[in-house]
Amino acid sequence: MHKNTRLFPKQREEIYQEWTNGAKITRLSREFRVSRPTIYHVIEEARLNIFVPRISMNKRYQTVEWGLKRLTKTEIQVAKRIARREHRLKRYERAVPGELVHLDTKRLPLLRGEAKSSTREYLFVAIDDHSRWLYADIFPDKTSYSAAIFADEMSKSVPFKIHALYSDNGSEYKGSKSHPLVMLSKKQGWKQYYTQVKHPWTNGKAERVIRTLMEEWHPRTRSNHNSRSHRRRYLYAYVNWYNQNRHHQTINMTPLARLEQFIKSVNNAC
Repeated sequence: MHKNTRLFPKQREEIYQEWTNGAKITRLSREFRVSRPTIYHVIEEARLNIFVPRISMNKRYQTVEWGLKRLTKTEIQVAKRIARREHRLKRYERAVPGELVHLDTKRLPLLRGEAKSSTREYLFVAIDDHSRWLYADIFPDKTSYSAAIFADEMSKSVPFKIHALYSDNGSEYKGSKSHPLVMLSKKQGWKQYYTQVKHPWTNGKAERVIRTLMEEWHPRTRSNHNSRSHRRRYLYAYVNWYNQNRHHQTINMTPLARLEQFIKSVNNAC
């Protein structure tokens, strides 16, 4: 006898009828081949006029139900991937260097030998929407002040004038009128645009260049990072190589060549 043996509604009614007529629990358990707790449970529910099991134990049905839920979840995931793919296929590109510069940050891993309690450094990146010209630096935190300092240094280093910044809605980029980066943008005449909430892929150019940095720059030089200052110097060297020598798949040339191409087109137009 098993405590989870299923009983038909008619059998439940018979058990309750016989019990009300004086039948012993032990005899009912033996007669219907179920455990004593099952008989007690049937009687308890029968007192409430319940003779049908409330939860189906049909394994086949449960499997189908689980499969349908899994299928629904998969369909939602596929729909999100399709939406992201369609967004990537609808690539937009600004016509002028500096018209829109994408910003983003990344918390860097600890160096070898550093204690787990050590504070992390943050990678700041800025990439031009038209030329893909990259500027990057490392800061001890990602506060609004660090973001403002980074943007100011970036504007003085890139070979074009900045018109607008594009970033996520992080507190280092967005805030009140007294926010350091907001104040700097107003002073410099930069417009600020932000990603749509829960749509981080709309800042895909910045996210992709961070991924490239973490794949090409950080792992290959990590063993040579004797200090954080050493790691920063490696970053500067990589960014220089990225802009002048690395062939960018999307624009089919280097960022430097793209800038030169733009200058030639302007001169020809004049």
